[in-house]
Formats: sequence, C-alpha cells, structure tokens
Amino acid sequence: MNAETEKFVMPAVSLKEQPASYTFTFILPGIGKKDADLHVEGRTLTLKTHATWQHPAGFRQVEAEFGRENYAASVDLPEMADIASLAATLENGILTVTVQKKPETQPRKIAIG
Repeated sequence: MNAETEKFVMPAVSLKEQPASYTFTFILPGIGKKDADLHVEGRTLTLKTHATWQHPAGFRQVEAEFGRENYAASVDLPEMADIASLAATLENGILTVTVQKKPETQPRKIAIG
C-alpha cells in the first residue's frame, strides 16, 4: 500500500488537565512503539501509526472486535502548554502524552509582607 491509498482511522483520545500539566491519552489497539510516529509542529501534535503485526504460524482468528488499523490524529496543544516538556509513553496499546504548563501560567502563592 502506498501513501496515497493508505487508510487511517481516528483513535479514541482524551485530554485531562491537571494544575501543572495536560495529559492526552490515545487508545491504539495492537500498536507497538516501533509502529508509532509522534511529532509536534508549532502547537499541533500529530500521531501516525502503521500496523506491522503478522499472524503467527497456525493462527486462526475466531472473532475480533477490532482489526489492525493505521491510526492518525492531530490535536492542537493549549496555549499554556510548554512544548519543550512533551513526553510520551506507549504501553499495551495506550499512548500517554504529557505536556507541562508554562511556569508563568501556573497558580502561585504570593507572600504578603
């Protein structure tokens, strides 16, 4: 399959905001670290995956609720996100991307003199 004919599916994604960071979670069944490409350009985070898993010898599929999909997604990072702090982990088909908030945007206590 070439780039013009490849099909991509939008993965399930969630965004959580914590006081000091944002966490994006992408659900990518069957995708391993070597199958995923994650990059940022400007404030846009882009994910593309290519499923490479092969059935082992003697494998017989009985039932499946999902197939081997190629996933693609782009998300705009919040203005308060510190792009330099982006970090990602992929484990058991769950990609977690964390980005810290810029220090100047975080709440802080001001001492009264």
